[in-house]
Amino acid sequence: MLTLDFICTLPNGIHARPASEIEQCAQSFKAAITLINLSKNTQADAKSVLGMIGADITHGDSCQFLIEGEDQQAAFECLQAFMRDDFADCDEPLAPASDTHNQPLPVFIEHAKPEYVRGNGVSKGIGRGVALHIDSVDLHELSRHEPATDVARQQQQLLDAWALTQQTLKSADAHAAQVLDAQLKLLSDPAFKSCLLSHASAHNALQAVALTAQALSEPLLKSSSQYLRERVIDIRDLCQGIAARLLGRPLEAQMTLMQDSIVICSGTLTPGQFLRLRNPHLKGIVMGDGGETSHTVILARSFGIPLLCGVTQSETLTRTASVLILDSRYGVLVVNPNAAMESWYRLETQKQQAIAERSAPLRGQNVATADGTNVSVLANIALAVEAQSAFAHGADGVGLFRTEMLFCERSQAPDEDEQYQAYSEVLRQAAGKKITIRTLDIGGDKPCEFLNLPKEENPFLGYRAVRMYPQFHEIFTTQARALLRASAVGPLNIMVPMVATLAEIQWLHGQFAHIAQTLQQEEIPVGEWHLGIMVEVPSTLYLLEKAANYLDFVSIGSNDLAQYFLACDRGNPHVRHLYDYRNPTFLALMRDITQRAQAAGLAISLCGEMAADKQMLPLLIGMGLTQLSMSASAITPCKEALTSLDVQQCQQLIEAAIACDNSEQVLELIGQFMRAQSQKPVLAQELLLLDKTVSSKEEAIKLLTDNLEVRQRVVSGALAERAIWDREAVFSTALGFSVAIPHCKSPHVSHSSISLLRLNSPLSWGEDVDVKLVIMLTVNESEQDNHMKIFSRLARKLMHSEFREQLETLVDAAAITDLLSAELAL
Repeated sequence: MLTLDFICTLPNGIHARPASEIEQCAQSFKAAITLINLSKNTQADAKSVLGMIGADITHGDSCQFLIEGEDQQAAFECLQAFMRDDFADCDEPLAPASDTHNQPLPVFIEHAKPEYVRGNGVSKGIGRGVALHIDSVDLHELSRHEPATDVARQQQQLLDAWALTQQTLKSADAHAAQVLDAQLKLLSDPAFKSCLLSHASAHNALQAVALTAQALSEPLLKSSSQYLRERVIDIRDLCQGIAARLLGRPLEAQMTLMQDSIVICSGTLTPGQFLRLRNPHLKGIVMGDGGETSHTVILARSFGIPLLCGVTQSETLTRTASVLILDSRYGVLVVNPNAAMESWYRLETQKQQAIAERSAPLRGQNVATADGTNVSVLANIALAVEAQSAFAHGADGVGLFRTEMLFCERSQAPDEDEQYQAYSEVLRQAAGKKITIRTLDIGGDKPCEFLNLPKEENPFLGYRAVRMYPQFHEIFTTQARALLRASAVGPLNIMVPMVATLAEIQWLHGQFAHIAQTLQQEEIPVGEWHLGIMVEVPSTLYLLEKAANYLDFVSIGSNDLAQYFLACDRGNPHVRHLYDYRNPTFLALMRDITQRAQAAGLAISLCGEMAADKQMLPLLIGMGLTQLSMSASAITPCKEALTSLDVQQCQQLIEAAIACDNSEQVLELIGQFMRAQSQKPVLAQELLLLDKTVSSKEEAIKLLTDNLEVRQRVVSGALAERAIWDREAVFSTALGFSVAIPHCKSPHVSHSSISLLRLNSPLSWGEDVDVKLVIMLTVNESEQDNHMKIFSRLARKLMHSEFREQLETLVDAAAITDLLSAELAL
């Protein structure tokens, strides 16, 4: 018998993901392996994911593996290597969501005094609809209404229902795969099936399922870890799925939404319930339980559904509500909104639509810099189903389609037809747009079960990607054939990762030419295709001129290139600080790669995370990179930022950045450049809102601050609104003469601005003063002198009736702008 002691260093403890890693290691051996939690005196079979989750191993617990059997030494060595090299990387700290329970509400909402409850917004957004209450399912109660059955009949029913549930999870919606794969692991665990079939004294199969849910949940409910307690939701969901298949019907009443609805659940909505409810009428979810790591929350974020959790007092209010407004950004559920809240919701919706409309034109067109240089903004994807969403976000094409997801977590490689269908689907959706598909980047740190690769000391520099292709030639050839066949659907760029030598480039060129020729001999159509490589190994810098004889393009993979160039593993906490793509020497490397590729006649792009960093865009454009590939969500913001850049100025900036001593100086240089680039005039026609009908002071201020957000002059309209009201709390800004001058000095103001709101009818500003003209001054806190100078000039000018009369009567916004500019000497 051998023992292996360790301390659990995982921030979320041993939950399904790390338990699966341990289980895979343990299953390779005949020896019995027991995982003991010495801190809590619990233990579990290390070959059971469920068992290990139930051992309640949390951060800091002292643990031990007990290994006994004929191959115990080999098992010990495998587990020892796993705990030393891989265990710490099984999980990562969860990015904490801001607790919105006590977050200040927008001032408008505070003043509206609506009836509301607070919660924690874990999936952000706004939703409006009627309340639909979903009550918790009691499996024990349901089982009492079913007839008794003998043990043999129960066992067969349970096995059939278990198998059906497993099949349903395997064939589920691709968008829910992350969640349902985790559930499938739990359902497939031997401990789950064993527990399901262990209740011989159960009255019927349904009661056996109820007892299974209870038995598997109890140890998790006792855990001190919120993360582990939330896994109970998955156990209950799986058991409810099995119960539904036993009954041949859904457990809940009809759950098809026929009108816009906010779903209210006093406990936790399960992932299965969420997927059954999901349709265009699902506008929001409110739960009593559930936190950041709930799989229901993950699904809600994936589908863009606002979700509020931790709402414990909603039942009484919402049972009789006719309309609800859920704003999970501020953690509030408004019940039967009053007129003021309806006004707020209308204005907020208008603002969101205006922001969407501002960027909408960029989604359907290619963008150019301010001086006319065209830039292609492409998407990185990992699954064919992501292409549609990428194009909807405005992608000009796909700059990187990672194919690893087709190969991983399966017992054998996908065949040629399966790959051909996936690649063809993306090309069909592209309709001629640029598509770059990367060949299999696997091995070393990205193992595939069916390859049976040995453990490596340094996988990042090891046996991976192109280095594996000669040995696994059949897998490589199958993928190459599928790719070349797909090129008949549309023009295709084929990109190979981890290339370091000219010999590899020559081999690849020969292989693809030969496979293309073979397909043509088989009378299988091949279309337009181009061959390229990832530039992620520094040695490729010196190969580009010779490589141009064999390649059509290259793409910089800045993530790996930075860590190889700076000799640091970005996953190693001791050296992670060295991984920095803002390092001046790394910027020089990227500039040199770009210039050498262009000189050799090779097309060049960038597909690392650096491409999505808006701060880096001026440097990338200065280097000469005009094809940038990034996550879909970053595309529109980057397109907006690109349109204000001047190539010549960017070229000067990159040379200055390379001359810096460190990345801090680079960032400061970029900051100065961006501030100079994005300067906006204090006064512009877009800041004038003329002849508006407004019902309250709150509405007037929100209208003006929202417009500043739409015009990209403040970080947040709500923060600017609060800064204005903070000043109003000190003294009224009603000047007299039917004019008010609300103002603030705030770090949330990006560009100092003068806004004007002219009203159709007088509006009460407080202290028995009515106003028809609101002139708002918002200034960045660094411009104190400018703030006071403009304010005092404006106050003096407004004392003159002729000036006020012109502001009240001029019809043309341009004339008003000219008048203010002249009188205030702007």
